[in-house]
Amino acid sequence: MNAVYIYILVAIFTPGPNNVMSSASSSRIGFLKTLPFMAGVLVGTFLVFCLTSIFYVALYDKIPIIKTYIGFIGAAYICFLAFKIAITDNLKETKNIKSKNLFFKAIFLTFVNPKVIIFGLTVTGLFYRWGINIEQLLKVSSALASLCFLSVIIWGGFGYLFMRVLAQYQKVFNTIMASLLIFSALLIIIDTV
Repeated sequence: MNAVYIYILVAIFTPGPNNVMSSASSSRIGFLKTLPFMAGVLVGTFLVFCLTSIFYVALYDKIPIIKTYIGFIGAAYICFLAFKIAITDNLKETKNIKSKNLFFKAIFLTFVNPKVIIFGLTVTGLFYRWGINIEQLLKVSSALASLCFLSVIIWGGFGYLFMRVLAQYQKVFNTIMASLLIFSALLIIIDTV
């Protein structure tokens, strides 16, 4: 059981699309303007975890090929995000970011983020095999979404705290963040095949 909790914490707090985007956004437009994105991650992860719980119970064990499609589609979207971060010119990008859109972008990102989907399916599978019913899985979904929210707040806080330093090294920071996203996509593809 302790190994499951360690897996949950490592999966949630390590670099992934939501964490990297929170850090990158906070470094560009500030922590407060990134809060809608963070709230979108909370809502999106809760919905994804609820849906993966229901999906797992209903279909996932019976149709394992679905994991492949989810992995490749999500990895492609994450690579697209990496490309967008890598080519971003901080001054131009800041003018184009609107906080109201960040909430919905985060929900969309979460729904195509294979790390979140596969994490949700994995954790659901572990808890479901231990005899936890669907109502309890929804409570677990709430707890996991709260941890994801805490994670994007922490990553966003780091992005904001280092904003001035990052402004001097924006291209390097963008390259590192894009590389982390590509690394996430590669791990997802490896896990998918």
